[in-house]
Amino acid sequence: MNKDEILEKSREEYGIVDEREKRDEIRAASVGMWVSFALMVIYAQVKSIVLGQSANDIMGLAFFGASVTFFTRFRFSRDRAHLAGGIIFALGGLLFLGTYILRLNGIDI
Repeated sequence: MNKDEILEKSREEYGIVDEREKRDEIRAASVGMWVSFALMVIYAQVKSIVLGQSANDIMGLAFFGASVTFFTRFRFSRDRAHLAGGIIFALGGLLFLGTYILRLNGIDI
């Protein structure tokens, strides 16, 4: 195979987007997810400390968002660390959601 054949085959597989652009998109999505996660945690702490309200609802959403990111990464990479991260964040989200539901029903933990 010459250079032109290799380039043509690569374009057929990946389209016009090259590997660097795909990697940059993945990094951008990852940074966006972590910044959103950090902002939600900060907001939850402000809600809890300043307003005196439970922040378990927001923390649950933040943890579920992070778990979805890790599970999606696992789907494409099959890296067990991503699976473990997804499970850990999902369990954390369930914990926050469970305590939020208990508080709604008058059970304070």
